[in-house]
This record gives sequence, C-alpha cells and structure tokens, in this order.
Amino acid sequence: MIDWSVLWQPPNGRNLLEALLLTFQIAAISWVMSMALGIGIGLMRAAPIAVLRFIGTVYVEIFRNIPLLVQLFFVYFIFPRILPVFARQVLFNYGWEVAASIITLSLYSSAKIAELVKSGFNTIGPGLHMAAASSGLTWWQSQRHIFLNLLLRTITPGLASEFVTIFKGSSLAMAVGVAETTYVTRQLGTETFQWLPVNVYASAVYLLCAWIIAAAMLLVEKRIAVPGRIGG
Repeated sequence: MIDWSVLWQPPNGRNLLEALLLTFQIAAISWVMSMALGIGIGLMRAAPIAVLRFIGTVYVEIFRNIPLLVQLFFVYFIFPRILPVFARQVLFNYGWEVAASIITLSLYSSAKIAELVKSGFNTIGPGLHMAAASSGLTWWQSQRHIFLNLLLRTITPGLASEFVTIFKGSSLAMAVGVAETTYVTRQLGTETFQWLPVNVYASAVYLLCAWIIAAAMLLVEKRIAVPGRIGG
C-alpha cells in the first residue's frame, strides 16, 4: 500500500527539509565560486597575452570535457592522498564530502561559464574596442570599466541556465555520502520501501526549484537586458 505520510512523519519531514536546505547551500556556493572562476578564466581566454590564453584554454578543455562524477571522485578520493596525514584527517573531520562536492561543481561549471564569457566578447562589436583603446585605457582597464558590465548583462540567460544545471548537478554529491535531497530520499525509500512517494517528492522538488530559479533569473534578465543584444 502506498503511504504518502512517510514524507512528513517524524523525523522524516525534518530530514527532508534539512536535505533540501543543504542542496540549496551547495548549489548557491558553487554558483558564486563558478561565477568568479569562470569570469576570470574567460578573461584569460580573451587576453592579449598568449600564455594566459593557453592556460585558460587548457583549464576549459580539462574541466569541461571530463564527466562531473569522475571529477568528483578525483577531488574526493585522490586529492587528499597527496596531502600530509594530519591535513587529510582535518579534511575528513570537517565535512570534506560537502567541500569536495562544492569544489567539483565550481570547477566544472566555471569552465562552461568561461566559454559563455568568451562567446560574449564576440557579441561586442570592434567599434567599442577601438573607442576604449582611443580613450587611453589599457586592455585590462577597458575590461573592468566598460566591457565586463556589458558582458555580464549579455550572457545573463546562459548564467541562469548554468545555475539550474548546478542545482540539478548537486544530486551527484550523494555519491560521496552528502546527505542532500537525493541521498535522503534514497535512504528513506530503502527504509520504508515507499519508493513511489519518495521519488515523486524528489522529482517534484527538483522540478519546482528549477522552475523557481529560472523564473527569478528571467526577471533579473529582463531588468538588466541590453537592447539589441542576446540579453534582450
């Protein structure tokens, strides 16, 4: 018999709520970190210095093309092995599972955001570049004071889509024992054998949250859109 009450019976309801909050925390922190990394790497890929362009290209090719789960296993299992025993113990004593998940999502998503940044540069006409150069600004100054603001407004739709992708990708954290939504619902299904309610709940949570995030980012996109560009 299907028993939907397993979703709110103590302590299941509290556990599911805490798992959902942890999912949001992982996604939000990963998105902020991937934004910072992605913008930096994207600027490196468009920089006039060949070494910086090479480093940025290598970064993107590595983290964009290796599957996310493989990267998660590498960060969680392999990286601590190169550290001293004391440092390794500190990592695992203070929540390395969550930290490894955030780091992996940030690296993976930052590579894709870097590609968005690079493609965004292509939408900015050469006239604006020449105008910035004629005003006496260096390349880095023109990026900071002129192009970065316009660029971020132009690629807002891609950044919104990436936020949704990060939120859904956080479910892979269960592979290293993070008690997020997917992990907790799987545990609850194993304990109660009520697979239909818990899977419907998990699916509904990810679907509704993805819709909410997309709707919120759409409002932001409309507010800051640049007329005549992709953001519009």
